[in-house]
Order: sequence, then structure tokens, then C-alpha cells
Amino acid sequence: MSDRKKYLEEIKEKLLKRKNELEETLISLSQEKVSDDQVQDLGDQALSSTMEAIRGSYQNTEQEEYNMILQALKAIEDGTYGICVDCGQPISEKRLKYYPNAQRCLPCQEALEAPLV
Repeated sequence: MSDRKKYLEEIKEKLLKRKNELEETLISLSQEKVSDDQVQDLGDQALSSTMEAIRGSYQNTEQEEYNMILQALKAIEDGTYGICVDCGQPISEKRLKYYPNAQRCLPCQEALEAPLV
């Protein structure tokens, strides 16, 4: 097996493991109740509302990562994995090692995140 193929298999395995973890988390979050539907005073209502907002934010973050993992797995199948979606240059293996669902090389990601001046 070539080094590249072995490398992609390792990345794919890592992505699939994280995908499964996220699926479990997303299912759990969708079934979890923040409130027990009992009569609440204003403090309890405020706490429930805050907890619901935090859970929703967490769920959105997990869903975004899940979608990026699906895109990375598709890119592996298509043969385009590790290519920056903005500039078309290779994404460094070091970046992919720590962030296997990266879609951009570091310079393009930094440019995307840079505040507009």
C-alpha cells in the first residue's frame, strides 16, 4: 500500500470515528429535555431559557463539524482531499493531522477569519 493511500486510510478512520461520536451526541441533544415542564418561577424560566440557548448553540457547533466531516469523507472518495477550496493548493499534512476536516490551507483560513478593516 502506498504511503498516500495509507495516510488517507488513517485520516478516513479518524474522521469516521469522530462522525460516529457526533451522531451519538446530536441524537442525545435532540432527545434531551432542558425543562421538566413543571410550573416555574421567573428564575427557573430564565435558567431554562438560558440552558436551551446554550444547548442550541452547542448543537449547531456539533452539526457544523459533522457536515465538515461529511465533506472531508466525500473529498477522500473524490480524490480532492487535502486541496484548499479557495486557492487550490495542497493543505499541509501537519494541518490535516490536527484538523482532518480542514477545507482551507492556513493562509486562506487566516484570510477568511481576518477582521475587515
